[in-house]
Amino acid sequence: MIKRKIVIKVPVAKWSNAHLWGDYHFALAIKKQFERKNWKVLIQIYPEWNTKDDSSYDVVIVLRGLQRYMPKRNHFNIMWNISHPDDVMVEEYNNYDYVFIASNIWAEHISSLCDVKVEAMLQCTDSGLFYLEESMKYKHELLFIGNSRKVFRKIIKDILPTNRDLSVYGTCWNEFINKKYIKGRYISNKELRKVYSSCKILLNDHWDDMRKKGFLSNRLFDGYASGAFIISDNIKGYKEVFGDALVTYKTKEELDSLIEKYLKNEILRKEKARKGYEIVNRKHTFKKRVERIIEVIERNI
Repeated sequence: MIKRKIVIKVPVAKWSNAHLWGDYHFALAIKKQFERKNWKVLIQIYPEWNTKDDSSYDVVIVLRGLQRYMPKRNHFNIMWNISHPDDVMVEEYNNYDYVFIASNIWAEHISSLCDVKVEAMLQCTDSGLFYLEESMKYKHELLFIGNSRKVFRKIIKDILPTNRDLSVYGTCWNEFINKKYIKGRYISNKELRKVYSSCKILLNDHWDDMRKKGFLSNRLFDGYASGAFIISDNIKGYKEVFGDALVTYKTKEELDSLIEKYLKNEILRKEKARKGYEIVNRKHTFKKRVERIIEVIERNI
């Protein structure tokens, strides 16, 4: 029996390239968990947000990234602010019935300014999709997966030049790095765990506003769930979530030193990867996030 009906709105411009958006895969993972609870789920991309296709649904959850949505009063409206916090003003938060923010630090700050109830809900992983599965095809020393976004991303800029085996997967890198480092433009979400599981060091970075406001990248959760050892730029609030499992750096020199240290110490790499794996699978899965969202909905409808 269908319990309730929920619409997940994602800021994707076209269905034809939805598979290239992390937000879309995020929505798919949420959808899977709601359906396991016998909810009816509709995913809408940005051009569909203001159609009448959602008129018979009870709940709307907006994955707030690049696009703003104006909630309709016939729904119970939830915002999950997962990225680009600098683009969201207090009055926008207040248009919703409930707000989740993917940062402990920013949720606490915004909660003091808003009339609406605000709660921290970090990004997370799909443990049915991300788990340890090594592959000889992806035996890289240093791995970065992500599009350049037409900027020279921080951790790649800081790591170059390097004599190490650096492998980059993503689009729009040709103008920034030597093509010898570019190993592919796209890896499917179903294949990602194999790449994460097989590298010696997974590299991670954040947009400036996300780093300053403590919005931990989804790559951290998926990477740890896949058994990866990770080095990231230094982001506020990471110790409260990952403890000493996550290795971070502040300067180019520190990054070079950490890479050399951990490439020489497999035991230490595996110990930190194990800690990250346990933390993520115990606390930070879509199953747990959806259970909490349902608690909020049932309490308020």
